[in-house]
Amino acid sequence: MSLEEGARIAVETCMNVAENDMVMILCDEGTEKIGEALGNAASEWTNHVLLYKLEVYGKRPILCFPDSIKKAAREATVGFWTARAYEDEYEHIRGPFIKTMLMSGRHAHMVNITEEIFKTGIAVDYFQVRKFTDKVYDLLRNTKVVRVTNEQGTDLVVKFSDEIRWVSSTGICHFPGQWVNLPDGEIFTAPKFVEGKIVADGVIGDYLGHKYRHKDLQRTPINIDTVTDDIPRYTSIQTDNEELLRELKGYLGRHPYSGYIGEIALGTNILLKGFVDNMLQDEKFPGVHLAFGNPLPEVTGASWSCPTHMDIVLTKCNVWLDDKKVMEEGKYII
Repeated sequence: MSLEEGARIAVETCMNVAENDMVMILCDEGTEKIGEALGNAASEWTNHVLLYKLEVYGKRPILCFPDSIKKAAREATVGFWTARAYEDEYEHIRGPFIKTMLMSGRHAHMVNITEEIFKTGIAVDYFQVRKFTDKVYDLLRNTKVVRVTNEQGTDLVVKFSDEIRWVSSTGICHFPGQWVNLPDGEIFTAPKFVEGKIVADGVIGDYLGHKYRHKDLQRTPINIDTVTDDIPRYTSIQTDNEELLRELKGYLGRHPYSGYIGEIALGTNILLKGFVDNMLQDEKFPGVHLAFGNPLPEVTGASWSCPTHMDIVLTKCNVWLDDKKVMEEGKYII
């Protein structure tokens, strides 16, 4: 499919833009064409469309929340973020933008989006994605223990609190206070207990994903040992890539909670064909991913927060929900 078709699906199917909506789009120099495509699609439904390019406000990374963007986010009912991730921007502009949008609107977060993803991951039948995601959610929401293994050496036991919610993210975002990552298709929560070993050889998130690709992690996977005191955290991390190891330790030490495990998720977009070396899409591919840092308390109900959030994807996973095996070598068997 084309960029324009993907933009139409994002605007019409995913966000349900209507005549009375005010739409704002935040792009940057690398995603200006995408921002324009979204703006054109939204203009078919509403006359109230605003397009902002971040470089107008200064050299990246932008370490503030510009007043004009803040004002528009308070008034908008639909938001799209398409700009790339830069170090420290989540804390200063990206996170505050999401929170402001959700006060009265709904938001589609598309950090690091590419034209390829618009043509593949977004241009799919999201009603089919929702149907399968709801099926997995029905199994997950009452699960007490999830076990994850893979041939690379992952052997992980995860437990949950009744006070923390599983969140079903289907790509359908039609009501104020909702937000989605597009492309979408996942179910996630903040775990209460994580113990065992993680071996990540898929992709890595946030700005590190620009530098380290799937083939890099296949050659030098990330080995992480975990423990749970009050909140689950990592105790050791190793990889043969010394530069990656140095950057990982730096990232996970940036905030007192940056090394805590804030998320575990199952990707449920069964219409994706494979990895594209972009976390935005690859975490939605059927499989397992975890994140260190922010547990997304605004939707999970977690009692803590963090200004950083770094996802890692595991491949070829076997997954049991309590005693029911639902995934074998990365493929759903339900």
